[in-house]
Amino acid sequence: MLLTEYGCGSNIGFMQTTATWDGNGFVLDTPNPRARKFMPSVGIPVARVCVIGARFIDAAGVDQGVHLFTARLRDANGEPCAGVRITQLDHQPLVIMDNSVISFDGLRVERSAWLSNDLATIDERGVLTWRDETSRRRAFSSAISQLTVGRLALSSCLNATARAALYIALRYAAKRVVPLTLVDSPLMVDIPHVRDTLLIDLAGTVARTVYGNAIKTSLAGSDLTDRDTVVSVMLAKHFIQLHALETVTHCRIKMGAQGMFSANRVADYLGVCHAAITGEGDCHVLGSVAGRVLAKQLAGTLPHEVRLHDPDDPDDRARLLSARTLTIAHEAQRHLATPALADRLAVIPDALALAEAYCTEAASRLLDEHADHPEIAAVRSVFALHYILEHATWYLIHGLLDIAAIEATKQQLRRAIDHLADNLSAVLDAFELDDEILGAPALSEDLPAAWDSRCESSQRH
Repeated sequence: MLLTEYGCGSNIGFMQTTATWDGNGFVLDTPNPRARKFMPSVGIPVARVCVIGARFIDAAGVDQGVHLFTARLRDANGEPCAGVRITQLDHQPLVIMDNSVISFDGLRVERSAWLSNDLATIDERGVLTWRDETSRRRAFSSAISQLTVGRLALSSCLNATARAALYIALRYAAKRVVPLTLVDSPLMVDIPHVRDTLLIDLAGTVARTVYGNAIKTSLAGSDLTDRDTVVSVMLAKHFIQLHALETVTHCRIKMGAQGMFSANRVADYLGVCHAAITGEGDCHVLGSVAGRVLAKQLAGTLPHEVRLHDPDDPDDRARLLSARTLTIAHEAQRHLATPALADRLAVIPDALALAEAYCTEAASRLLDEHADHPEIAAVRSVFALHYILEHATWYLIHGLLDIAAIEATKQQLRRAIDHLADNLSAVLDAFELDDEILGAPALSEDLPAAWDSRCESSQRH
């Protein structure tokens, strides 16, 4: 799909590529350098048929908004078609893709290649007629509805990389002996900065897997152009993908030298994460837009009564999560009253915080539904307690926790991490990953032998 341009990035409602009616079909043009399509992966010279986003200019010269058109970009020999210019972009250190810059100069597109989704018709004179009053409003969301699927698909991919990275890092850490003194040689997994970081990441990844699966289930029977559906996926992308990158980064670092090599998989997952975070729309842009929508939806719901809570009480813990969601939404209202640019910018931090808070609360509720499994109960506690401690200053300022409660929460989190550590094997087994398929030397019981075999195999080939 050729959507993003130099000038508009992923805010594709502002794209400038034009599709003009010429009596028999459409002619696509790039009106200026900033309207060039930037990033689509069509650099390698093989046959390509693509979907192109462009502003339809009808026979009367009226801009009818963004529409989608199918067009052959490269012929059977891989050469650019008439009216198409393709320039392959520079080397990327993290992801191997054939990204390109594409521009059009009179690319002809047949009338039948217009993807109307049955929302409009174009007569022989090039006059566009919308099917009904709502069609024009739905046209843009319909045009980009596959982005909704793509965002969730990429989020699921990143959850998978996080699970695989944690599996490899934690299995390796459970074998790696760390000589500290002449008599003390603990396992790496027992060193606090390794154990706490990776188990907190593990809880967050399991929570986001459950959350992402729930969104996928809801998506299966929904209208992809429905605003609530689109917003739910925007929230999921922001909630899942940034955490996946953080998790994979932690695994790469905690594995030390073993984390540097492609053979151990984790380093390569970083590139996948970086590509997805700015693919199908930038995470922070989507999170801020979705958070703004949430703030408007929650405008009439007042925050809970301000009182001190006990995070050790499951009901109070749930109320703490809810209180943060509703309070942020309430505080954001001051910036939603006017369309002024200053307020649109000022609301972004609140919108991003609200998106995270809302998804955290929802994920926690989903974990509650499966808390009869001891490993899920352990995940739930670590996930919620870490979030509360991460925002301890906020809770303190808003009168929902005091210093004693924050100190108690630290102790509760330590116990919850211990509980998750006791259930670690069950959680990792549930990922259903295969050591042989992963093929990472770090998973071997005999690390030197695994690397010898790897190096000998590379030399033979």
